[in-house]
Amino acid sequence: MQKIGHDLPEDLEEILFPFLLSEKHPPIQLLQDIKMLWFLPGDSSDGGGCVLECLEGSNYCHTIEDYAENYRENFECRRAMAPLRSVKYMIEEQEQYHKVGGYPAIRRAINDYPENTAVDIVNIIRRLRNGELEFEILENDWSSGNIDLYDIDTTTLVIYREETTINDKWKNNIENFLDKHMFPKCIQFNNEYGFIWLASDDKEIYGRLILKKERGMNENYWNRAGADDFYF
Repeated sequence: MQKIGHDLPEDLEEILFPFLLSEKHPPIQLLQDIKMLWFLPGDSSDGGGCVLECLEGSNYCHTIEDYAENYRENFECRRAMAPLRSVKYMIEEQEQYHKVGGYPAIRRAINDYPENTAVDIVNIIRRLRNGELEFEILENDWSSGNIDLYDIDTTTLVIYREETTINDKWKNNIENFLDKHMFPKCIQFNNEYGFIWLASDDKEIYGRLILKKERGMNENYWNRAGADDFYF
């Protein structure tokens, strides 16, 4: 009415006015998932980073022990996990550009790496947070290695493929783990907080979330397929 300088017809006002009063809130689960997909291209000096990282090209690294024992090599494999890259994205890209390999290459990629995107992993974590999957939080007590030598927090969240129903007490343990390490509490966002996803070679385990050790990034950190979609 302020724009047009006239009153609205009564029947139209009855329809539109409630929309001006109601405040819409997305479901809390959706807001939680969006936080897990936080992604900001840049470098450590201006706060770039993402909550979820992966180790691209490091096929042998499946546990915190593997990560620590080959820390320097794995550091060079750390990549930003672009949240919108997906199997569908791969298929559409193949259809558009007819890249070498064709559909057999897509099928192999789907079979070999079924959970290699941030969206896929967040969906697994969502099932965990809903109390649908078995899990284990291994505290910083790596008995077979030397924690002091690597100066690393070895706490690990293991997500099993087994479906189950867990109670609120254990769901709170999951939330406490994620909340503690997801975002910094007092300083600017940086690459020190968050998780590295380690895919599993064990058929009974989806994978593991280990903690980021530092904010440093290697020079190829942003060179991941799909990450360029965020540069506009």
